[in-house]
Amino acid sequence: MTDTTPQPDPRPRLSEAAIGGDSPHGVWLRSVIPPLRDLVRVSRDDRLVERVGHEAGVRVPTHLVLALTRIGDFQPVRLSDLADRMEVGRTTLSRQVAELVAAGFVRRTPDPDDARAAALELTDHGEETLRRIWSAWSDVIAEVTRDWPEADREALPVLLGRLTSGLRSLTENAPKPPTR
Repeated sequence: MTDTTPQPDPRPRLSEAAIGGDSPHGVWLRSVIPPLRDLVRVSRDDRLVERVGHEAGVRVPTHLVLALTRIGDFQPVRLSDLADRMEVGRTTLSRQVAELVAAGFVRRTPDPDDARAAALELTDHGEETLRRIWSAWSDVIAEVTRDWPEADREALPVLLGRLTSGLRSLTENAPKPPTR
């Protein structure tokens, strides 16, 4: 009988082999960047987002959660400004906003600075939904880190904040990509 268990490919993926190059920090970078990439992927995984929604007791389609969150962050906000901040196309965002409005999470209000434009704001239902989603996310993170040493839990937000701040400073000084 032969073993049919798939064997891992011994070659590193190109994305991992290219990390760090000949830099003196190459080994460290190759140990850091793949888990960061995986964190971004798993945090956007529909199954995880659906679990959070289930635990929150809310039903928001996964493709709308980010738009709902960002409207809550920047409200009142014009669609064009929100699209720029989210770095997404206005057409795509417009469809998502229409779904959020139809579901009763978001309302359009007259823009006080431009009578021809509308501002987006969360409805009371949208605000309560977002509170419940973030509460459920907090519970999930608490569950995942429950057995971590206290020092690790305390270091994580500090280190993530420093990394985010450094990356943000690069983007703030970079030229804007063309609008889609």
